[in-house]
Amino acid sequence: MIGKDFYRIDKNSDISNERFKSLIFFYGPMIKNDALVLYQNLIFQEEKTGFDELNELLVSLNMSVSEFENLCEILNEYGLLQTLNKDNKYIFRLNAPLSMNEFVNDDILVRQFILKTSGPFFQNLVSRLNINQESYNDFLDVTKSLDTSELNVWTKDDETFLNIKRNDDYNFNTLFDVNRFLKDVSTNLLPMRFRTKENLYNMAKLADLYSISYDKMRTFLPKVANTETNVFDLSILRYLCMKAKVDYTKVEENEYNVPCQTYLMSIQDGKELTDYDKKIIYNLSNKYHLNIPVINVLLAHGLKNCDNRLIENYLYPIASDLYRNDIKSAEKALERLSRNYNKKVSDDKLPTYDSSKNKQLSSKEEEELLRLMGKHE
Repeated sequence: MIGKDFYRIDKNSDISNERFKSLIFFYGPMIKNDALVLYQNLIFQEEKTGFDELNELLVSLNMSVSEFENLCEILNEYGLLQTLNKDNKYIFRLNAPLSMNEFVNDDILVRQFILKTSGPFFQNLVSRLNINQESYNDFLDVTKSLDTSELNVWTKDDETFLNIKRNDDYNFNTLFDVNRFLKDVSTNLLPMRFRTKENLYNMAKLADLYSISYDKMRTFLPKVANTETNVFDLSILRYLCMKAKVDYTKVEENEYNVPCQTYLMSIQDGKELTDYDKKIIYNLSNKYHLNIPVINVLLAHGLKNCDNRLIENYLYPIASDLYRNDIKSAEKALERLSRNYNKKVSDDKLPTYDSSKNKQLSSKEEEELLRLMGKHE
């Protein structure tokens, strides 16, 4: 995201006084004041059908692009904002906060709230606002869900009636060829309803980061595409890609347009990546929005200048600089790194390397993912 990009604000619904109270009393302590102020400011912005330059909004908010992005991410996490992007255009869709009754009966949000404040503070707030904190723990959920099994016979021809792109129309500019992949994937293995542009693009990105072959990706689908819950679980897909065994393939050091894991293993003579390394690769792609060649250039640069180690505190500021300056080719990345970051960091000035971060997932997170995947065995 850069200041010369364009934006539009869409509002999914008007916020009632009761939901506004929920925003202040419950969301406020979790998202903090800056994000709260941004949300309120966006709510009062005039809706337009066209796009305006983002710089105009940033000037009115008196904040930088990076500050705006960080606050938007917080609003994204709590469901208050949905950020959509196409080329250099952004749509910011504002969602109404849950009502106070809905909030106090949402297990996840309540736990988050208590962790960020305290249990007594939460109880006092609920009591003071006279909210009915109803518990459903003693009730069996007998709600009937929509039976989606009939959609298993949905075909490519049926898809055309919805004006959804046919499989041969996907062009994501990724190394992982989605069109080639889908030619050998039946609708039983990956039902049509899961073949959304977002799902397929994220699949291709993960394959590019972690060197996942077409055959290997096919084996992941039964664990990721849950026909019972009608969910395509990208968190499970990311976990499977991270944990997949990758064969060592030697590539030239200046051959940057290859999957990141393949490249990083090659320039380290086949050394297997740790979860810490894999997390860094993921963040460079998803948090700093760098493409594969630029990520590989930065990885090689980081190893060369930080005693053959990848260190987050060194890499991320440079990644932010590359993104802000719209660096999208290996050549441009090499040029900028050579000009601005060409000094090797001495041992006594190396940024802090926290070896405890070598574990990407906590044991609780890993157990939950394994439990979810076990349902598909």
